[in-house]
Amino acid sequence: MVKLNISKLVADLGGASATAKIAGVARTAPYGWIDREYVSSTVLEIIKTQKPELDIDQYFEEDSNEIKDKVRIGT
Repeated sequence: MVKLNISKLVADLGGASATAKIAGVARTAPYGWIDREYVSSTVLEIIKTQKPELDIDQYFEEDSNEIKDKVRIGT
């Protein structure tokens, strides 16, 4: 499974406060995205609109937990 590395995205956008400003959300919202490991497609669309040069694809990564699970079960 592929997961969005939200922590890296937020860091690359200049931290939580800067990311919140770009997305037009509360300053603490990016911390919630990181904790929940979820950010809505609407927010990603806003970020991409504000930062069109941003390559969102680079933040999608193979889930390391899934890789470990596959190794354990021998697939």
